[in-house]
Amino acid sequence: MQQAIQQHSYCVLPKEQSYQNDLMLAADFQRAVLPKIIDVDYLDIAITYEPFDSVSGDVYDFILNRERELAIFVGDATGHGISAALMTMMVHIAIDSLKANLSTDDSLRKLNRLIASRHTGRSVSSVFLRIAPDGMMKVSHAGHPSIIVIPADDSGLVMFEEAGCALGLFIEEPVKYIEETYLLKPGDKIIAYTDGLIEWRNSFKETYGHNRLLNFINAHRQLDFESLKQMIYNDAKSFAHHEEINDDLTLLVAEYT
Repeated sequence: MQQAIQQHSYCVLPKEQSYQNDLMLAADFQRAVLPKIIDVDYLDIAITYEPFDSVSGDVYDFILNRERELAIFVGDATGHGISAALMTMMVHIAIDSLKANLSTDDSLRKLNRLIASRHTGRSVSSVFLRIAPDGMMKVSHAGHPSIIVIPADDSGLVMFEEAGCALGLFIEEPVKYIEETYLLKPGDKIIAYTDGLIEWRNSFKETYGHNRLLNFINAHRQLDFESLKQMIYNDAKSFAHHEEINDDLTLLVAEYT
């Protein structure tokens, strides 16, 4: 088996081999710059991050301010491969330029202008939320699926209405970014994800879908944050009959403690 692999490698053209090497280096670099989860005593967080290819167009990041409010960004650049991965690098750099106390809608507004001004022809759907130690959550969306709040008191799942435009399409937003608020209570959980989750297809080309996700969350809402994250992923994979994902996938589950 080892000999067969070695023989196969000689069939790879030098330029192709060089490209594959560059791609692997890019993948290593992208993994290296992924932020570690910031540890705060009022919020537990678990993340699954799975690229469709060697590199990913999904991106997430964290900002902690002096008031110990944790801001979380989850985004999804259009397309796949190197070009989408380069967009995620631009997003990380832009997020580093944000003031830690800037409102979520103004944060998206600044990110949008920075990305749109580069005229890349690409966009990044995203959600930006900030959670304070007292449970006050502020959230803004930019052409991205709404985050889902699972109340600990067994009341209905909570989603948000204001969508805005994906980042990078227009310097002046035709649809304004809006900051919405929600007061978390101990035990409430928050789910943010990219559409690689709900667009995971099975062999019949059926997608996992938003409604199936909501039904699964409702049926398993009592699980702890980490178990819920893993069970959602497992359910989508089982639905897809273990077919490979057809888009980059990020799933974040947090629990306010």
